[in-house]
Formats: sequence, C-alpha cells, structure tokens
Amino acid sequence: MGFAEKISAFVNEALGVSFEEMAIQIISTVILFLVVRYFFWEKVTNYLETRHQEMTENYQEAEVTKKASEDLKKEAESELINIKESASEKYNQAKVRGEEKRKEIVDEAKKDAKKIIANAHKEVDSMVEKAKAEINDEIVSVATLMAEKIIEKEIDETKHKQWIEQATSEVMKS
Repeated sequence: MGFAEKISAFVNEALGVSFEEMAIQIISTVILFLVVRYFFWEKVTNYLETRHQEMTENYQEAEVTKKASEDLKKEAESELINIKESASEKYNQAKVRGEEKRKEIVDEAKKDAKKIIANAHKEVDSMVEKAKAEINDEIVSVATLMAEKIIEKEIDETKHKQWIEQATSEVMKS
C-alpha cells in the first residue's frame, strides 16, 4: 500500500469519508472561494465597510444626542432650582409684605379705636356737663319755687324740710 492509499484509508476510517470525496470537497471550496473572491468580494467588503461606517456614525450620533440630552437635563435641573429659589423668595417677600400690611391695618384700627374712644369720652363729658347744667337749672328753679312758697306762708322747720325733700324727689324724677 502506498502513501496515498494509507491516507485514504485513514481519512475513511477517521471521518467516514473517502479521500476522493474529501479532495473533491476541498477543490470545490477553493473554486467557490476564487469565484466569490473574483466576482463578489469587492461588493461584500464594500457593503460591510458601508455598514460599519453607518453603525459608527449612528453610534457617534447617539453619543452626541446622549451628551446633548444630559446637558439639557442639567440645564433643566438648574432652571428648576432657580425657579424654586425664585418662588421661595417671592413667597417670603409676599409674606413680609402681608405682615407689614397686617401691622399697618392693626395700627390704623388702634388709632381709629382711640379716636372713637376719645370722641365717646368727649361726648360723655359733654353730656355730664349738660346734665349738671340742667340739674343746676332745676335746683335754681326749685329753690326759687321754694323761696316763693316760703315767702307766701310762714312755715315751720318740719314743713320746710318736707318741701325740700319733695322738691328734691321731683327733680330726681324729672
């Protein structure tokens, strides 16, 4: 047995394929490779290269978009913080203005109340003076009336006291 026959027997035993079939398969594969290389290789590599470039561009665009969205997010968060601070500041200012307005209203109400009380006191004092004047007038008229009656009649001291008490009670009733 020659060398080629030993290889054929070994391949047949190990793989279950004859040497001739294996040789035909190898030759077919080489021919197929050469045909693909000659007719299709450039088209396939161009397609793969184009696809690679598209994927690279898409990845770069995605990175740029991701960075832009992160920047927008940071900007929006910063703006939100500024808005919150501004709103808080405006709230505090409004609170201070409200407190000042409340104090003004309370102070004005106190002043008005003091004026009303002072006017009431003046009115009461005026009424008291008027009442005193009326009482004096009544006392004078009563005294005059009593003097007339005393002059008309001579009366004793007990009757005099009765008339004074009677006149006083009449003044009190009026």
